[in-house]
Amino acid sequence: MNNTAAMPRKKNTFGLALMIALSGAILPWETAMPKTRSEEPIRIGYFHGGRTVLLMRAYENGEFDAVGLPVELYSKTLRAEGYQLVPKSTAKFTDECGGPLYTGKVRGTELTDGIIDDKMDLAMIGESSFLESMYAGKPIVAIAELGHDVKKHSGHAILMHKGIKIRSPKDFLGKILISRRAGPGDGAFLKVFLDKSGVDLKNDVLQMSNDQMPKNLAEKRKLPKNKVLIFDDTYEDVMTAGLQSEVIDGGYFHLMSLEDPLCAPYYLLEPLHEFVNAELSHAVLVCHKDFLKKNRQRLVKLIEVYIKRIKYEHSLTYEERTYQMPIGSGFKMAVNIQGLNYPQYDLIPTSSAALLYEVQNILTKYANFPQKKIRIEDFIDNSLVLEAAKNLNLTEKDDYWQSEY
Repeated sequence: MNNTAAMPRKKNTFGLALMIALSGAILPWETAMPKTRSEEPIRIGYFHGGRTVLLMRAYENGEFDAVGLPVELYSKTLRAEGYQLVPKSTAKFTDECGGPLYTGKVRGTELTDGIIDDKMDLAMIGESSFLESMYAGKPIVAIAELGHDVKKHSGHAILMHKGIKIRSPKDFLGKILISRRAGPGDGAFLKVFLDKSGVDLKNDVLQMSNDQMPKNLAEKRKLPKNKVLIFDDTYEDVMTAGLQSEVIDGGYFHLMSLEDPLCAPYYLLEPLHEFVNAELSHAVLVCHKDFLKKNRQRLVKLIEVYIKRIKYEHSLTYEERTYQMPIGSGFKMAVNIQGLNYPQYDLIPTSSAALLYEVQNILTKYANFPQKKIRIEDFIDNSLVLEAAKNLNLTEKDDYWQSEY
């Protein structure tokens, strides 16, 4: 993982050319390869977020089409049953789903179910959903790492309402804390924080179900005052309503919540990197092991496009990467919000079994994962990334963007 200080940057003319380039009108490399014969599209399951959006940018920008590799992304609107084909426009995708709150909201385990049911060939999933799928015995394999939180500048944090001062573990009693609907990692990281803050998880925490979430302050006042009230897997629209009504006192949030007007009464209590290795929060690109055997070269080609996109974005200046495109465009690549940053991408995006073993330990302790010996290495194949990098004549030494921002 790249976490060194920013290297000196060359100055760059900043204006119309940048907006055209980032809006997808220009390919990020100089000469597009000629298209090859028509092939069946590679169907990829997609959840919309900072750890996956780089592949969305390549898709939207026509970079797979440019090398003759048809790709289709599929996702769900929040609370929808079926999958929909993601249009090659982030703005259109967001509009079709009813806004950012509902766009691309699908759990990783749902996506791996889609692979098993032959609804898709690949899926972008979080680290905890990946482990959950391993435990379920699904024959999937990670072929590349996607975005990851950065040490010292993570993309997740514990937020609390400004009216609540936390001076000791007892100050959490009677408070409603949430984690969003995702894999088991979000809820586990919240409990890691509480444990390290001195909260007695066995005696002082009451795990609540989503249907028990109070709809107003009057209902909230009826809940126990001697317990920390935890709601995991909270739907985004329920989170929004709870933040508006101030029913929710805090919890584990993505940094974008700090930009949301709804979170104006909430403050950053502690960033993820202060209580856990932030790089544990990452996503991977997975496929069925049989699909890999039959489509290896097509997948290497797909990863080549992905690496080129990473290389392009890493070549941009600090100003370009943090430029505020119109809201909903999905093109902002980095931020600095109270020391937090979006997930970032490594030029040679290999998956790490060592990180996943750390996540496994956390899930076993904090998410009731069974004590089960799994060889995580058997679910990772980094050879495609290494072959793609070799084909592009790239090594990690070529990764000249090394800033946390």
